[in-house]
Amino acid sequence: MATWADIQDWDHNAIIEAEDLIEAEVREAREIIADLEHAANDIRSQGEGPDRMRQRLTEIQDKLDLRLNELTEYALATAELHGYVSRVVAIRESAYEVAAELHETIPESGDVMTPPMEKSNNPDRYEKYQDLHACIKSAVDLATEAETTVGPRFKALADGQYALAEGRHSESAGLVNDADPSWSPEEVSVWWALLSETEREALINRDPEKYGNLNGIDMASRAKANELALNGHLDAAGNRIPGLLEKAQKEYDEAKAAYEKGRDSFWGSQYSDDEGYERLLNAKNKLDDLKAVKEALDGNSEISLISLEYGERGKNVLAALAIGDVDNAEYVATLVPGMTTNCRDSTALNLRYASNLRDAAVKAGADQGNVATIAWLGYDAPPALPDPSVASTAQAEAGAVSLRNFMTGIHSWRAERGLDVYQTGITHSYGSTTGGIAMRSIGKDVVDGFAYTGSPGAGVASVGTLGVDKDHVWVSAVPHHDVVQGIGTDGNFGLDPKTLKGIGHLSGDASGAKDYSTYGLNPVANHSSYFVAPEPGKQNHALNDLGKVIADRKKRQ
Repeated sequence: MATWADIQDWDHNAIIEAEDLIEAEVREAREIIADLEHAANDIRSQGEGPDRMRQRLTEIQDKLDLRLNELTEYALATAELHGYVSRVVAIRESAYEVAAELHETIPESGDVMTPPMEKSNNPDRYEKYQDLHACIKSAVDLATEAETTVGPRFKALADGQYALAEGRHSESAGLVNDADPSWSPEEVSVWWALLSETEREALINRDPEKYGNLNGIDMASRAKANELALNGHLDAAGNRIPGLLEKAQKEYDEAKAAYEKGRDSFWGSQYSDDEGYERLLNAKNKLDDLKAVKEALDGNSEISLISLEYGERGKNVLAALAIGDVDNAEYVATLVPGMTTNCRDSTALNLRYASNLRDAAVKAGADQGNVATIAWLGYDAPPALPDPSVASTAQAEAGAVSLRNFMTGIHSWRAERGLDVYQTGITHSYGSTTGGIAMRSIGKDVVDGFAYTGSPGAGVASVGTLGVDKDHVWVSAVPHHDVVQGIGTDGNFGLDPKTLKGIGHLSGDASGAKDYSTYGLNPVANHSSYFVAPEPGKQNHALNDLGKVIADRKKRQ
């Protein structure tokens, strides 16, 4: 089991260097094997001499196959280790940030005592101590998990007992033919980068639902896969594979027929068919989710569908839509919305918000071609009150894992190509709590900027807990009648981000936004006003500041 002392020397930069070296070796080995294959095929003559030459080339190729298998497994194992080390390092640094805020020193044991009476005398400091304990525990737990998962992979390699056995005649010579569901985004990025364009294309066509949602591959490939998944496609044999729209329509038609049959029966006339109605409603919701996504995409080449999860029965469709080129833009911002978010009701609205954020970043000085914004409807957000799930962070915690992996995937693919990206999380309402929880376990240097808006609670008690440079963490809160801002319980939702020591304060002046009211006439409108374009002749200063955050133009006062 790892200890706090064990992780003090962990360095994710050293892992990155090793990763790059191994990947270069894999690429070179694949090229040599391909050249030898061509050379063997070019020997047309028959006889003892040519036969010996072909045999010798085959022997060399077989040895290289084994070496390539070994290098590939080293590359994947190192990528997995990279993901762990990156997160451990980020959380370790967070622990030191919180400790400094509390004027505490973390001993080698990692044991920090919460002063007696702190809970009753100073609740905010008590919550910060809880954050500190959580950081230390999380870092040690992750390090232990790394030892127990990645450690055996390296031991198997050292003993010559690794499982990978991919020959040169497989679908992807020397590489695993298909991504494993357990892989981290870092592993996926390494593997995807080593594949040829032809190999990638074949995978997308074979399983578009999988590759449209695989964190760690390029967004252009994800968008292509999701288009196939949504609309249907032909398989390699030329057979028609129905798309998710067709699947949802069929499920709805069947549910409607069954419900109407039950309702019109003798028993149905006396008793409500609750189960049948729920099935019908769920089917209708999925169909409407997909129709809304389809409508958003039709006729707009600038929007791409970079995530599309059909999910289980009874669950909403989850999606993410991007405006701009996520793979190449210098600035990428992900908008995380809050409660009541679903594709059928929220796709168009959140795309409009994402577009306004992009325009604000351009207004702040960024070139439009260098900005991409994402409407991330990628988690199961709670419905509106009085549904009890709104008062719980359970869905925020589940969504945080998805958000962390999504943003890590963007970073890891860009890093594979040697492209820097300034990545920002713009979070709103319940989504801000989701985002705050996600940042607690994000990897080192994955997210560069982070902003809370209309937040019920930060998901943390200290800015230092977030895996983001504390000078690039911000909050915006309108001064009038935001019905959600700061209403979460401190112990559950985290502190109100307005009160966090060291956080940057953005303008909360959204008075120029349509329907904004200083008199509380439309508090729901005020709650969403951060992203609303201003009326003619007016300014939405809150939106302008968010644009500066995205474009890295906002400076502390």
